Amino acid sequence: MSLFPPRHALSRARFFLDKAKKCSAVQRDDFEAYLEASIVFARAALHRLDSEYKKCVDWKTWWEGIANQSSVRFFRDERNWILKQSSTKINQIIYVGGKPDAIAADLYYYETPKTRPTDTVEKHLNEVVKSVLEAQDRF
Repeated sequence: MSLFPPRHALSRARFFLDKAKKCSAVQRDDFEAYLEASIVFARAALHRLDSEYKKCVDWKTWWEGIANQSSVRFFRDERNWILKQSSTKINQIIYVGGKPDAIAADLYYYETPKTRPTDTVEKHLNEVVKSVLEAQDRF
């Protein structure tokens, strides 16, 4: 069971991340689109928090406190790049002769070639979930 209703931005981010995880190596375009959608929705969740709570006492202090968290920065920077510049800034791995058992996530990375981009996005998404839940409890 999800922590959020189906139309919540974080539910959508998780939905698209799950879609990306299921893409085969030949579905690279789909994989990139799903990953980008997950990033955009994760960032939207933070924007929606700000809209909902910005008039609350101590909101600005709390908001400024999370603004430089690595996960918030990741989604802010990636989302801004996707919406204002081009496709996500993701590194690609090329195997000479291919890799027959590869899934799409095996062919890309953000952090290191050994870390799938879906793992990176999921790690940051889990941190944003914690922040959203904290804000909902606090404000």
